[in-house]
Amino acid sequence: LFKNPVRSSVTKYIAAEILYYFSGTNKADFIEKYAAMWTKLKDKDNKVNSAYGYLLFNERNEYGYTQYEWVIDSLMKDKDSRQAFMHFNKPRHQFPGNKDQVCTLQALFHIRDNKLYMTLTMRSNDVILGFMTDYTFFTILHQQVYLDLKDWYPELQLGSYTHISHSMHLYANNYELVENMLKHDFEPDAL
Repeated sequence: LFKNPVRSSVTKYIAAEILYYFSGTNKADFIEKYAAMWTKLKDKDNKVNSAYGYLLFNERNEYGYTQYEWVIDSLMKDKDSRQAFMHFNKPRHQFPGNKDQVCTLQALFHIRDNKLYMTLTMRSNDVILGFMTDYTFFTILHQQVYLDLKDWYPELQLGSYTHISHSMHLYANNYELVENMLKHDFEPDAL
């Protein structure tokens, strides 16, 4: 996270988004107070597809697993598992007119040399508006998985986080903003 005289990391929104995701809901009521984009994305039932916390912590598959439980269970059963992954974008999100096509595809967790690594794959990521909030949530998610596995593997260490975006982009309407930001120093910031 950073401070910049033109535009800094939006820490109030980032904190709200982290709370929203960890609440596990897919209702837009709370989060749309912090960013108008959520109001544009919600459906007639006040739900959003990109509610990562709902997708990870509440939605269960036909075998009773949440995506989060699957990762923890996979790595508890087999420290060398190559099956500890979470899906975000689901087949049900693929329909014409979907105004909330989930950007994150999957997260893969694996333990090698007694370190927990996380690799996140996104189909699309806006570098100025979305990346900082995504990065913050996903690195906290990495740490949460690590803490849950630490009880099982006391010697486990936190490994690296890798962020892959197949389209890391900047929208044309933000070119001038970024040009102005680059004229100034960026200072580290923290939540």
